[in-house]
Amino acid sequence: MLKLNDLFENFDLAKHCISYWEHDPESLRETLGWFRISSNAIYPFRQEEGLCFLRLCPAREKPLAAVESEISVIRWLRQEGFAAMEPVPMKDGRTCALLATPWGNYAASCFRQVAGQPVEDIPATPALVEGYGRCLGELHRLLNRCPCGQGRRNHEAWLEEAEQRLMAHHAPEALLALLRETRCQLRSLPITPANYGLIHFDFEPDNVFYDPQTSQFSVIDLDDMLHCWHALDVVRALDGLADLPEAEEPLSQQERESLFLCGYRTQHPFTEADEASLPLMRRLVQLTEYAGLVRALSEEVPDPPEWMVQLRHRLKWKLCWLERQLLG
Repeated sequence: MLKLNDLFENFDLAKHCISYWEHDPESLRETLGWFRISSNAIYPFRQEEGLCFLRLCPAREKPLAAVESEISVIRWLRQEGFAAMEPVPMKDGRTCALLATPWGNYAASCFRQVAGQPVEDIPATPALVEGYGRCLGELHRLLNRCPCGQGRRNHEAWLEEAEQRLMAHHAPEALLALLRETRCQLRSLPITPANYGLIHFDFEPDNVFYDPQTSQFSVIDLDDMLHCWHALDVVRALDGLADLPEAEEPLSQQERESLFLCGYRTQHPFTEADEASLPLMRRLVQLTEYAGLVRALSEEVPDPPEWMVQLRHRLKWKLCWLERQLLG
């Protein structure tokens, strides 16, 4: 998540950056109102081919090399027939750029809207849940032989960043001790091509779309990819299953998880040892999420608007919830 000061919309910045892409200026008043900001600022705009999403991130938060690496992986996946989001080239043909603007330097990229609707909005039928798992298994199978992801960081660098954030923002010592214990436990896990490699990291139901007309799943938001155990992607997806709407014949969480793993295993191995590592992966996710929230909440915004006051309350509640989950 970006720092709180970066969560304010900036339509002038968006228009400035959108000008580097072909676009319909007449529809900007409508489409820019659909913006959202979290780990990136996303500003929709229209081209003749359909809706596109400008993605902006302050250069201090994300180097351009990370965006270039992501787009290289996405283009390779698409060449292999996997339905990842499509990069939209700028007027000069580049697919991303570091743009110097009156508001600072921003890493800018753009992607075309994918077909269908988010899995998070679709009733959890057996076919949907199994297909969702099959999609992740296929993604892991392909990423295992992707030649473009060598520059992505690994779990050790990710943990180091989390530890530095916890220390910088005076997190409870018990959480720092738990993080260090987690690092030791991770070092005891085997690392093989079957269980470790480039992962999505945020493979949750809001980042996967399903088109019933083609029965195709499409994946978006690959900007956090890193080298880690495949089980981390799996546990995030399994936890997200609980929030899917009920189908006419409801599935229990256990049934959802079983169907997801059945689908996954049609494309990629997932052993009993991998299943046994899921609680450790869940703890890893929660620790790093806690570190990110501590960093975001450390920034004070003078005279914050009401929406930010409410957001801070929600983030503090999430921080307390994570602390209870981690420390008991």
